[in-house]
Amino acid sequence: MEAGALAGQILRGRAELRRATSDDIKRQFTPRLVLELGLSFSGGTGVLVAENIGVAARSARLGRDDEGDIVAIEGIARHREVLEALALIAYGDTRESEAASRWIHAKQVSV
Repeated sequence: MEAGALAGQILRGRAELRRATSDDIKRQFTPRLVLELGLSFSGGTGVLVAENIGVAARSARLGRDDEGDIVAIEGIARHREVLEALALIAYGDTRESEAASRWIHAKQVSV
């Protein structure tokens, strides 16, 4: 299955965009995969994975924003890396999306 279609299926109804109230807060949501994907730590799409994204987002002071740069995803910590990659595919810029797609493809092949 193509990575974009997979991301859409899994994230549908489980993800929403948020925006941090400051750059310091935004940095807390840098995806853990950035180094593995060859991406930089600054300025990219952030990801929050939590079982209850409403509570976690309020606690982190992330406002709901349809044009936000942090993807809040309902999920569990054990699936964090895959959810981060899917979020970057669906919501990231071209570079993030392509890097995450390659990562997902490599994981699919290894299974």
